[in-house]
Amino acid sequence: MTHRFRTTPRARITAALALAVLSLTACGGGDDEPEAGATSASAEETTSSEAPSSSPAARPTAAPPPVATVQTLTATEADFSISLDSDALTAGTYRVEVVNQGAMAHALDVERDGEDVAESDSVDPGGSTTFEVTLEPGRYVFYCPIGGHRAAGMEITVQVT
Repeated sequence: MTHRFRTTPRARITAALALAVLSLTACGGGDDEPEAGATSASAEETTSSEAPSSSPAARPTAAPPPVATVQTLTATEADFSISLDSDALTAGTYRVEVVNQGAMAHALDVERDGEDVAESDSVDPGGSTTFEVTLEPGRYVFYCPIGGHRAAGMEITVQVT
């Protein structure tokens, strides 16, 4: 009577690994010290057909915090007036576009408590420029610093929340 042995996939994998180890040992690959950069794994890890454990290395990492978005604001200057496309500003960083619709050069400075916190380049008639400013909650004055333009009415007060 001949006995037939049933083999499971796990048993076949174990046998194949055992043969591989024996082959490496016979060829001189079974040195006591691993080669530089080599890693070893236990037989349980390499022969297990179960799902990987939820070890810290196997868990997905948390997403990085969102990057602060830069808001946009357009300041339109004409001869002796400034208007903003929004008068409800919240704290944060703004990319301010300064558009000159006047007949002379203008610029835009942002002031808080008497101190300039940002300024644009001078803008020729029909031109535009951009700059970035970070606004914290508080009261700001946007004004044109050229000549007597501020005194002639080229300023606007903004409350940032």
